[in-house]
Amino acid sequence: FGSKQSGDTQTLADLGKQYGFTTDIAPSVQFRGRAVSSSEIRRLLGAGNVSMAARLLDRPYALEGTVVKGHGIGSKQTVPTLNLATDAEVLPANGVYITRTFESTGKKREREWPSITNIGTRPTFDGDQLTIETFLLAPLESETPSAIRVEFLRRVREERKFESAEALKAQIVRDVGRAQEYFRRTADLQTA
Repeated sequence: FGSKQSGDTQTLADLGKQYGFTTDIAPSVQFRGRAVSSSEIRRLLGAGNVSMAARLLDRPYALEGTVVKGHGIGSKQTVPTLNLATDAEVLPANGVYITRTFESTGKKREREWPSITNIGTRPTFDGDQLTIETFLLAPLESETPSAIRVEFLRRVREERKFESAEALKAQIVRDVGRAQEYFRRTADLQTA
């Protein structure tokens, strides 16, 4: 703990004696033989293993931010998406993920949608900037949210360049099918 991890448990116990507080050292939390730590969770996210990161966090990893205007390519050539701008320091690896998207309003009852999200540079369209694009699997049914929270549930595949917008759209349809099957299976488990 502290600057450059200069302290350890003994340092903390010594400071406790000096300043009048007690120190109880708890063992590290383990999950299936793996230490639960922020470093391990960042490593898992960097590898795209959002499902294992969720197990260690005891909740899905989420990104939150504002919905920003994209390049318009999705709505014209593939599928319309919500483009997320976030201040998050840690992003999952580039790729396509099954996600759950919530309208982020600060209200208790937020709108919620099953979704699929791409993190990447849009190589099919020679993109060079990182984008986070979410396709909702259910209709909006009212205005587009100004802010969203995207929970990452499972990685589908790596981002890759397709030979055409049509080929990308065909792959998105397959990705959506996988996401819909995932949501069907998880709904069945919840009702069982």
